[in-house]
Amino acid sequence: MSKATLKTIAQYTGLSVTTVSRALKDGDDVKQPTKDIVKAAAEKLGYRPNLSGIGLRTGKNYNVCAVLPVMRPGDLVGDIGTLALIEGFTAALEGTPYHLTVLPLQPGVDPMVPVRYAVENNLAGGMIINLTEPNDARVRYLCEEEIPFVTFGQTELSVDHAFYDIDNYDFGYRAAGFLYGRGCRNIRMINTSLQHTYSWHKYFGARRAAMEFGVPFEQETHVIQDTTVADYRALGCALGQAAESPDGFLCSSEVSAMGLSAGLQDAGKVVGKDVHIVTVETCSLPDYFMPPISGFRQNFHEAGRQLIDFLLQLMDGASPQSLKMVHKMAFFERT
Repeated sequence: MSKATLKTIAQYTGLSVTTVSRALKDGDDVKQPTKDIVKAAAEKLGYRPNLSGIGLRTGKNYNVCAVLPVMRPGDLVGDIGTLALIEGFTAALEGTPYHLTVLPLQPGVDPMVPVRYAVENNLAGGMIINLTEPNDARVRYLCEEEIPFVTFGQTELSVDHAFYDIDNYDFGYRAAGFLYGRGCRNIRMINTSLQHTYSWHKYFGARRAAMEFGVPFEQETHVIQDTTVADYRALGCALGQAAESPDGFLCSSEVSAMGLSAGLQDAGKVVGKDVHIVTVETCSLPDYFMPPISGFRQNFHEAGRQLIDFLLQLMDGASPQSLKMVHKMAFFERT
């Protein structure tokens, strides 16, 4: 079947191409009943606007480009939250003239590479970037190129930019406080690369809780970088057999929590009694962990919708000053 055009709709409805075009744009000179007829016909015929043609007429780039990380080779599962994030993007773009392109950020690749590719190939009327760094070169570059963008995460730059972020400082503080409240005094945090801003936020949040409980918590001795972990089950078993075995863990994902739990049980530890685990989670998977593990839920679908909402406002000329949001995670205590 050939692609529906304005002419196709005009022939179907018996209206002129000009009237059809104005009706689809909600023109003030077209009566509402006519708009309803045209839009119903467009839906039935599967009409989609030609973004290239619209861009040529308006001078606006309708491409929304998101650069998202992909799983490392050998991972059992990828970033569970990425699919929910993309789902949020597409839901927020439904009914708009914008087109979504997702570019992968491969492990070990300079984060600037896909961003430059998108800009240089005109894929980016607006961009969303993830895994922000305190001094993020991508933010400076996009500002210089005058490309509207939103970051999923914060930076420490003086450049004013729009962002949506999960309150990782709050997670670190509340999660560590939860473990200390359970009697833990020798906890470990499984954290992501310290090149990312949110990793430092988690650490400083947990450190604040440790100070309030009068317990030591240092980067060098109490934090394990997930980039150094090849097998979480093996790590859990080794730590469970150590002379001064940790009695609490803050995990960065469902996968690390699941692996550590299995390894600790291999070492003869009773999770929930001898050792406690709390994790960041992006879905309901932890509801099925046995023994139960409490978690802080990130709503990636809502994050995706909010990122797109901010980006579309920027692409329509809004200032980034008011387009900033930090969302606290919901806590699910499981016993």
